[in-house]
Amino acid sequence: MNFVTLKEALFLALDKEKKANELYLQFRDKVKDGAAKALLQQLADQEMGHWKMIREALDSGSVEGIGAKASGRDIRVSDYMVEIELTPDSSPQDIMVFAMQMEKKAMDFYGGLLDQYRGTGLEALFSRLVREETRHKEILEKEYEEHFAQWM
Repeated sequence: MNFVTLKEALFLALDKEKKANELYLQFRDKVKDGAAKALLQQLADQEMGHWKMIREALDSGSVEGIGAKASGRDIRVSDYMVEIELTPDSSPQDIMVFAMQMEKKAMDFYGGLLDQYRGTGLEALFSRLVREETRHKEILEKEYEEHFAQWM
């Protein structure tokens, strides 16, 4: 899917960050382990920080004149959709897998935008978002390995 405008891509990014924040808060309220609650709260706060950075870019009005360096490139938004569905009965392991997939999709999404807007005023924003989503994925993978991989 090609975005007609950068603004469209940023609005999609806002939606993704808000949903990630809500998901982490939802599961923070379901887990019993204090460390897991703290981790989920930290991830939720970071996703809200991403939302604020993107919102500030949109509110500044500076995105209107920024053109993509790689015009017409399909960043394959549908490729970044998380496939599994969580239910109220989802296990902690299912939740961790879902969250890791979600962070990987976000990392790839922002990586595609970084490639398109490298050398523009938004390069720093997309670069930071790629780094932070990568860090989230690494944190989740470490937790997954510690708590679930031992049983595989």
